[in-house]
Formats: sequence, C-alpha cells, structure tokens
Amino acid sequence: MAGAIVSASTGVISALLPKLSMFIEQEYKLQKGVKSNIAFLVAELSSMHTLLVKLASNEERLDVQLKDWRNKVRELSYDIEDCIDRFMHKMSKEDAGVNLLKKTISMIEKIWARHKIANLIDELKARVKEEGHRRKRYKYDDQAANFSQVIQIDPRLPALYVEARRLVGIDGPREKIIEFMENDDNGHQLKVVSIVGFGGLGKTTLANQVYHKTKGQFDCSCFVPVSRNPNVAKILANMLKDLESPFDPSHDERQLIDKLRAFLQDKRYFVVVDDIWSTQAWELVKSALPENNLNSRIITTTRITDVATSCCSSLAGYVHNIQPLSDQQSQQLFSKRVFGDTSECPPYLQEISHRILEKCHGLPLAIITIASLLAGKSNKDQWEQVYNSINSAFSHQGMRDILLLSYYDLPCNLKTCLLYLSMYPEDHRIDREELTWRWIAEGFITEVRGQSVEQTAESYFNELVNRSLIQPINIQYDGKAEACRVHDIVLELIVSLSAEENFACIVEEKSYSGSGHKIRRLSVQTEHVGDEVMKKIMDKLSQVRSISFYGLQEQPISHLQELHHLRVLYFYYDVGCNQHIKCIGSLFQLKCLIISSYDVTELPEDIGNMRNLQTLDIRGSGVEKLPPSIGHLQKLVRLLVEPEVELPDEIGDLLALQELLCAGIFSTNLLEALRQLTKLKTLDMDVPNREQLGRDRGRYEEALKLSVTVMGNHGLQSVKIYDYNDLLREEHVDLLCSTSPCLRKLDVKGDGIARFPKQVGSLVNLTYLELKFLRIQQEDLCIIGGIPALLICKLYVLDAPDERLTIRSQLFQCLKEFDYINICYGGGLEMLFLQEAMPKLQRLFLKFRAQETGSNMGFEFSFEHLASLEHIQVIIWREDATRSRVEAAEAAIRGAVSSHPGRPTLNLGYERQGLEGP
Repeated sequence: MAGAIVSASTGVISALLPKLSMFIEQEYKLQKGVKSNIAFLVAELSSMHTLLVKLASNEERLDVQLKDWRNKVRELSYDIEDCIDRFMHKMSKEDAGVNLLKKTISMIEKIWARHKIANLIDELKARVKEEGHRRKRYKYDDQAANFSQVIQIDPRLPALYVEARRLVGIDGPREKIIEFMENDDNGHQLKVVSIVGFGGLGKTTLANQVYHKTKGQFDCSCFVPVSRNPNVAKILANMLKDLESPFDPSHDERQLIDKLRAFLQDKRYFVVVDDIWSTQAWELVKSALPENNLNSRIITTTRITDVATSCCSSLAGYVHNIQPLSDQQSQQLFSKRVFGDTSECPPYLQEISHRILEKCHGLPLAIITIASLLAGKSNKDQWEQVYNSINSAFSHQGMRDILLLSYYDLPCNLKTCLLYLSMYPEDHRIDREELTWRWIAEGFITEVRGQSVEQTAESYFNELVNRSLIQPINIQYDGKAEACRVHDIVLELIVSLSAEENFACIVEEKSYSGSGHKIRRLSVQTEHVGDEVMKKIMDKLSQVRSISFYGLQEQPISHLQELHHLRVLYFYYDVGCNQHIKCIGSLFQLKCLIISSYDVTELPEDIGNMRNLQTLDIRGSGVEKLPPSIGHLQKLVRLLVEPEVELPDEIGDLLALQELLCAGIFSTNLLEALRQLTKLKTLDMDVPNREQLGRDRGRYEEALKLSVTVMGNHGLQSVKIYDYNDLLREEHVDLLCSTSPCLRKLDVKGDGIARFPKQVGSLVNLTYLELKFLRIQQEDLCIIGGIPALLICKLYVLDAPDERLTIRSQLFQCLKEFDYINICYGGGLEMLFLQEAMPKLQRLFLKFRAQETGSNMGFEFSFEHLASLEHIQVIIWREDATRSRVEAAEAAIRGAVSSHPGRPTLNLGYERQGLEGP
C-alpha cells in the first residue's frame, strides 16, 4: 500500500477500508441490512479516497470550499473507524471461565451492541451520502483534474537584489567559495560547489554574491532558478537567453540541451543553478553543461542534503553547509536593519534585543523579519510587545511562503510525520527512537517490502533531517542522530498548519483557542491548566488518539480511562498523575505508553488488558515493580525500565519483545525466562551483586552461561551487560560472541573479566565495542583491529600492560573513535600509532593516572601518523599524584599533539577518581 495508513490529508481511510471489508466477512450476527450498508461505505469511501490523494498532492492550490469538503470526509473517516473499533472490541471479549450470570450479562451486552452498531451505521451512511452528493454538485473531481497553473512570485526573488553593503556574515563564506573556484589544481576540470542549508539561511544570497563578484572572469555566465516544480524546457530556454545564444522557442528539451552543449563546448562558463529540489532536476540541467576542461564552474543551492551530495558526486567539488549567523553577526544585521548602517542599538534596548535574537537562532530571514517590525520604533514597551508576539511575527507572510515551499514539497506521509512534531514543546530535545515509535503507534508508517516498520520510520526521520526541517543532535558512530530539535520558526509553521488541519490541539499558558472540532491529538505544554480551559478540552476528547503532558502540577484529565480510542499516552515530569495511571488498563487501543514522572509509583494490575501495547517506557518514573499481568502483552515490542525495577518472571511470555533496556536481571528464574524471547534483538541488563544472589550464585552462573548461548542463537544484534562484581567471566563473553554472529554492538563491563575475550574477533558485523577487563596485551589489539566493520572502540583496562602497546598498520581500517581508559598503578603507559594505522580515526579519548609518567616502564604517546585525527580528549586522573607528575603528563600530551601535522583540537581535563568514559 503506497503512502501512510493515517495521514493528515486523508485521515484514516487507508486503514479503514480493509477494516470495513474484514468487518463484512466476520460472523458478528449483524442486523438485516447492516452488511449492505457497510458495503456501500466501502465503495463510496474508496472513491473519496482517490480524490483525497489527488488533493493531497496539490495542497497549496486548494480553495476554501475544497478544503472544507476534504476536512469533513477526513473527520468522517475517523468517526467510522472509532465506531467499528469499539464494536469489534466488545464482540471479541471472551466469556470463558466466567459464571452463568456474567455470561448472560455479556450476551445481552453483545445483542445491544449489534443493535447500536446498526443505528450508527445508518447515521454514518447518511453522512457519507451527503458528502458524496456535495462532491458531485460542486464538481470537485473536475477541479482536481484542472488545477490552474498560476505562476506566483518567487519569495526568494528579493535575495537577488540585496546590496552587498547591507549583508552581514557573508564575506567569509563568499571568499572560501571563490578560493575553491579559483584553484585549478585538478587540471582545468569542471568544478561544482553545492550550497546546502535550511530555508532562510541565505543560500541564494551567498550564491548571488559569488556570482556577481566573479562572473567577469568567465567567457559567459548565467543564473538560473529551478524551483519545486521545474519546467525543464523553460529553464533551458532561459539559460540560452541569459547566455545570449539564439534558439528556436519551439524546440523540445533534447534540442535545447544539444543547443546549450554546442554553445558552451569551447567556452569557460560559470552557471549558478539555484533552488534545486530533486536529483532528477539536477541531472537534466547537468546534461546541458559539458565537461570541457576549460576551468568552468557551477554553483548549486538546495535545502536537501542528498541533492547537494548528488551535485558533487561525479564532478570535482564540495558541499558547503551554510551556517547560521554568530551572535555578533546577528546583532550586527539586526542593528543595520533597525537603526540604519551607521547606528547601533541604544543601551536601554540592548537587553530586549538580545532576547529577541535568541529566538532567531542566527537565521537571517528571521532577523530581517523581526527587524522590519521594529524599524522606526524606539519605545521599549513596543519592543516588548513584539517580543511577546514573536511567534506571530515568525508567521509573517514572506517568511511563511519560503518555509511552505519545503512543506509542500514533502510527500503526504512525511507531511504527517512533520506535523506530529507540533506535539512537542519549543526547544524540546526529541528522542529519535521515541518519536519514530510514536509515529508507528499513530499509524503513520506503512511497511515497505524488504524493510521493517521501524526501518521505514527511521528513514522518514532521516529524510526530514536531509531536507533541513529538523536539526539532528548527537550523531552517533553509525551515522544515526540520537535526537533532534525543531527550529522555532519551523515549529511555529507546523503548529499553525496543525491547527488549520485540526491535526493537533496545543495548550499553552492556560489558553485554548480550539475550534468546534473534536480533538484528535492533545499536547498540554503548561504547568497549570485552568478549570474552564480543562472543561472545554474534556468536552472534545471522546475520540482523542494521542495525549502528551509536559510539566503539569495538578491532575490533568479526569476519566482518562474512558478515552478508548487513545493510541499514545505520554507523561513528562508531571505531578499528580499517579491516580490516573492506576485506571488506564481499559485503554485497549493504546500502543505507546511513556512515563517520565517520579510521581508515578505503580502501574495498574490490569495492564495486561492493553493487548495492543507496543512500547512501554517507564524510565524516569517512580515505578518499582511490574505487575505479573504484563505477560499478557503479546504485541509488546519495546520494554524500557530502570535497573532497580523488579521484573516478574512473566517477562518470558512477551514473545514479540525485541528490545529490553536497563533491566536488572536479579533472579535465576528471570534469567532463564529470557531464553523464551526468540525475537529479542536488543538486550541491556545488569547482573546482581553477591548479596542479592546469596546461595543462588552457582545456579545463576550456570543459567547465565546457558542463557547467553540461547539468546545469541536467536539473533541478538545489540548487547549491554554491566556486572560490577565478578559473576561475568571472559568465557561468558566468548560464548556470547561465538553464538551471536549478528552482533553489531557489544558493551560488557565486568570486574571478573581477567583477560580480553578472544572470540570478539569473530564478530565480523560488529560496529561498536565497549569492554572493561583486567589486563590488555599487544595481541588483543591485533584481534580488535582486525574486526572489519568496527567504528567505535572503547577499552577500560584495570591493570597495567606489561609491554608497549603499538597500533600497527592495516589495523582498525574503519575506526572513527578510539577510547582508552587506564587507571592502573605503577605499570607505565606507552602507546604508539604506526603509519597507516587507524586511517579514518577522527576522535581519540585517553584517560590515565598522572603517576604513570614516573614509571620505570616508560610513558610515551605518538599520534602523528593518525592522518584523519580531528579531536583529542585527555583526562588525567591525579589522585595521589604530585604536581610535577601532573605537569609531566600534561607536557607529554601537549607535545604529542603539537607534533601532529593536522593540528587536531585538544581538550585536556582532570579528575580525582573514577573509571568513567568521556
């Protein structure tokens, strides 16, 4: 099925149609005529869905009347699905094991449900008929087939005519690009610079400045805009016109390409291709630009990282990631636009100007927009008013039009995922995995052949990063971002679009400006919600699908257990929500429950009734124990807890579980139960201490050995085991490695591991390795260095090596980060990196005792052969060390860094104790 199951544009029709068809086929003993009415709904909704898909791809061209019809059909689809879901749930309740009285009551309830569904279907059929008649009456299909090709003014056009003296922060990037263009060390080859970045950062302005400063050095030049929906023939014709080459306007694309290639073949040309939105558009334009070895140059601009990379992939060039303005540059641009070229911000307005600029985050377009509102205003109260209404200022039409270009270019499924980000507060750190699983719970993700639903959701996240619509945070060793943030300006746009589409309701500062529609998604982003506001909200929550609470200090929602259509429930540092959690076991549709509130101390005993639950994340909560009924959650995929949470043995019944994080596996029975989890891919567990085990220690050790073997054979991909006693041995790790060929991440810290586990070297798919053990030897480094896919290696060594450690050539060929933490006494430390070793290493982290500088064995580091090294971080543990030892250690490190030809950055710090990593 193409597209998302649940969409902001088409509602839930994609999911509803197969559900209705299945409903007809099931034996529910429906009243006469109900099945035929449902068949009518299927036929009508299928036809409506086809039209809604057409409208979704032309969203910017819809008039008010078409939008109103689309919205009513979309809401209708939600109502029908909610009706069907409630009925099917009531009919599926099992009566086995109950007494005669309860069976009789259940039978009466089902008869009543059949009667009620018949009446509801009649009502829904009448609504569908009404919308069908309106569709024919106003000929919506004809309108969709003939959307007018109105040419609008390009909102980026003013950037081409900004005088250089009014620009700020452009000199450095401009000169860097010009320097690259003027360098001909590639033998007169054609070169490309692709400028990429978020809308409003000034890509067109920068390209235009380079163009006007250098075009006189070329035989011919042109500046060609491409835009979202390019007319390739017109683009090619405009290029010929700007190049002053005669052509026939009736020529097709192929003839125009031939004409351009012939004209440019013997000329040194300079072409700027502005605002490219797809690799296909670039390939067409590139085909008209010959590689004539005359030092010709091309500049492209785009908002999409993949397009920028494509522009430089087959030609000599580089991607220039345009950056936001610095604080100083932002202030300079702001002052120029508000006070003129020669004036500065007066002292009494400086504090408020700083607050305003913090909201702009260095985005030139935002700064200019706000400045335009303040020009001519010198009263501080007026400035405060602008600051307080800064979100509406960000909705200024010129800025909104530029950002809407990015939004309208998204496919329907990505638009839905982007709008969902309105559920998070401003500047919130949004965890990638949490977000993607919330998308899955909402039904936004459809499985693609060859990919799991998680992989598809992750590709959506990456595409939003690629399109510069979200900002990645902490990109990990495997290239995945740990989290993201949404720029304030983008957030303001998607919040406004979300409100227009009735996609989500946001409650801030005790205010609620909701429409008359039912609330489908609710995000409460304030500490206190007044009784009047809450009453308005409650009246519209009967069919809500997602609720998020942030920082509440009062009981937020009464009758939470009655919201039977809820798919996602999220508590974030809320006070007073414990009482509500106790009664949510009736939420049979809930798929994602996230609790990050210490006020919540227990989960409901009947949590097992949430048969559709996929994610249960209680990290950061006060829950100390999981109820046994959790074993009934046969669709649970992710269980994330704190190590102190007591887990029941029924965890072994969670046959769909793929991810178990931060679990304290403190009983032998529980350890044995893990063997039943045949789908487990990620395991993060803590091993108990001696006091916790008592006399059961021997049995636990044997169970641990067998369990790691069984789980490894099931296809574990990521394992993290922490043992701060001495239960875990190197033979356990060897056994795990020999039975887990699919392992990609291995993180094992055990005080009982005396030697390096040799079987780690057999893990050919391993990309991340973190180990804590007693002593390291040279041969161990050779084993690790031979792992072909290894990207990150972190070694915690407790004792001193008895030989010099040498990283030889041809080892660690893919490694990007190497951490070596050594806090041994008296052994000294020598670590030498030979030529061609770790050729891709970018980051090196070292931690050692200052005393080691005085060891008889020696103390020496050598970094100069690490060709790709960019950053070195060193922590010197100075416990019991004299000042001279600390200074000697620092001098040794600084000397080694200074001898490196690439001049990597050095971050030098000190600690008094600990074995922690960076």
